[in-house]
Amino acid sequence: MARFNAVVFLLVACALFESGAAQMNIDGGRGDLPGMKQDMFDRAQSNKHKQGQQKGKGRPDCPKSDKMSAFFGFAFVNQEVYVKLNSTDEQCVKLKTIGGVGGVGGANYTELANASRTCGPAGEWKKRIVEEMSAVFFQGGFDWVKNENDTIEVVTENGTYEIEVNEEKYKEVAECWARGCGCEQAQNPAGRAFLYTVLAIAVVFIGWDGFKVMIEQVQGKKPSKHLQCKKGHRMEEVKFAYNHSCDKCGKSGTSYQCSVSCNYDMCKVCYKAGKKQLKVDIAEWITKHPEDAEFFKKKKSDKEEDDDDDDKKSESEAAKSEAESEPSTKKSETEKSGGSKSEDEDKSRDGDGADPSKED
Repeated sequence: MARFNAVVFLLVACALFESGAAQMNIDGGRGDLPGMKQDMFDRAQSNKHKQGQQKGKGRPDCPKSDKMSAFFGFAFVNQEVYVKLNSTDEQCVKLKTIGGVGGVGGANYTELANASRTCGPAGEWKKRIVEEMSAVFFQGGFDWVKNENDTIEVVTENGTYEIEVNEEKYKEVAECWARGCGCEQAQNPAGRAFLYTVLAIAVVFIGWDGFKVMIEQVQGKKPSKHLQCKKGHRMEEVKFAYNHSCDKCGKSGTSYQCSVSCNYDMCKVCYKAGKKQLKVDIAEWITKHPEDAEFFKKKKSDKEEDDDDDDKKSESEAAKSEAESEPSTKKSETEKSGGSKSEDEDKSRDGDGADPSKED
């Protein structure tokens, strides 16, 4: 039993010693000097340090480009590549492969994209394909030219060509590839036509609104036939709402609201004041523009509405005058009754007295 405990103790001690040796340098750094032998503890420490560096390291940098290209134009369209082989070409052609011999061993679009993603910033893989073709070929394991003006095999949808690679093409394609280099495949004519149509419609509407504003400034704004809210909807009479506030004066209790329910209310006082001012504006407008008199001519329904308002007003005035005249009527009746009563009293007094003619 004691022997078993001793073995367990030694194993635990060795494990602790190895872990501690992996975390600290026990020889003061002498094992890192040139010519010095390293034991198992030195190698464990070195491997751990390298692993820590690899974990924190990002994507490797791409090899340096030779700044040469085989194309005068380059465009990416729906996961396909279109190129211009000559500066005089008016149209771009679809690229199938580049490099290889006899159409075999060249790199297509997918292989170029995968190789470009193995190094450098992740968001610049398209730029590397166009401007750093030599680096992309190196990453993908393809054969690139060794000198300027050497030729490389290019396979397009129109055939196979031997194309020179030089710096002149690189300068031209580097400036235009982001805009499609004039390739009609990258123009999207349907989308452009739609955008032009929308732009034309917007210009027409803006111009019409500007024309109306100019006319209003020159001739003045034509008043409406009816009292309206701020959005141009007709105001109509509704049941008295004590919990609504007038949008003109802010007082509680309204009797008119927008006919389209745009949450615009008016009290009776503000409505009448607005209607009165509207009549003045209409009269002034007709004076300046007699041709619009027919437009402001009231229909039967509008006339009936105004007549109802006048009837209500006349009824209220009649009731008021009746109330004022009632006390005077009662007073006159009282006076009349009082006068007749005095005459009766006089007659009765005369009857009770002696009549001189009868006594004779």
